[in-house]
Amino acid sequence: MPYCSKCSTELVEDVMFCPNCGTPVSQSTTKIEDGNIERRGRRRISALAIVLIAVLVSAVSIVTIVFLPVRAVDASESRDVLYQTGLDTVNFDFHSDVARIYVAFEDLDGKLVTLQMSIAGRVGVLAPSNLYDLSFEKTVIDNVLTVTSELNIVDLVWPSSLFGLNVTCDIRIDRSMNTSLNIKTSVGKIDMSTQSGVILNSLSLETTTGEVEAILAPGVIISGDVSIKSTTGRTKLNWNRVIVIKDSLIDVETTTGGVDVEIKQDDEINHTVTLNAEATTGGVNFNIDVQGTIGAKIRSSVSTGGINIERQVGFSGTESLLMSNNYPANNNFDVSLNTTTGGIDIDAKYTP
Repeated sequence: MPYCSKCSTELVEDVMFCPNCGTPVSQSTTKIEDGNIERRGRRRISALAIVLIAVLVSAVSIVTIVFLPVRAVDASESRDVLYQTGLDTVNFDFHSDVARIYVAFEDLDGKLVTLQMSIAGRVGVLAPSNLYDLSFEKTVIDNVLTVTSELNIVDLVWPSSLFGLNVTCDIRIDRSMNTSLNIKTSVGKIDMSTQSGVILNSLSLETTTGEVEAILAPGVIISGDVSIKSTTGRTKLNWNRVIVIKDSLIDVETTTGGVDVEIKQDDEINHTVTLNAEATTGGVNFNIDVQGTIGAKIRSSVSTGGINIERQVGFSGTESLLMSNNYPANNNFDVSLNTTTGGIDIDAKYTP
């Protein structure tokens, strides 16, 4: 509201003279007052904007300092089990929070098992000096060596300060040992390779988030069940002329990802191999090439998606049920392929 310039009486809008002293009222007074109010409002808004920008810049700076990988990390440790006379069997159990895990079999000089762990990269300022805990316990009963090992990455309030780390575990087992493997990581990939003469009493490879791949080379001996699983990631099995000495169950599964299975067999196995390849969300790629007295039956099931027969040689039947022309044979693969959301691709070949 305007006021009289002489007596400061509050004036009614658009009045020409002050009702108290009669002084003429200037219309510019109102405009000037309104302009002053508008300018004061703009100044308040500008000051508030400056404060907000300053707070935002400070917050960004703090977050950058906390999460920016500023400290280099380069650590490694190894654990060994030396050769002992009379030991011919090893049960190896290894779990890790985060790791890229390599498993291989070879002739070890004076050793039965080796584990090489390395951590490299950069971490944030919140990361403690000791980033991990590696346990490695071994027991011997009769001719059996049991090794239990666990790698735990520290649990932080701000785990993002560890995102720049590269964690690797290299596991080597003497190929003369009868081996049972149970390898698991929460985040990371598992790669397993073999060579002729390796004996697997049982095999379990599993990740929560990551890929799993197992290569069973010609001459590998299977005397138990095989499990290759991932919750979120791809699973792969390459089976090439494996020796089977008892009926075996092979599971290759993923919840979200895909499944790749390749089977090649031309040697007698004298047993039945039951193979399940399953993806809840993702595709299944299946390739089988069998010869001679090896037979195969392939059952396929899809809820959402299709079944695609890429090649069908020496097999007859429908998309959902294929059988080699010699099935049932003395040596058989009973295969079940399943996916809930995704497709199934099949390449099937039988040669007499």
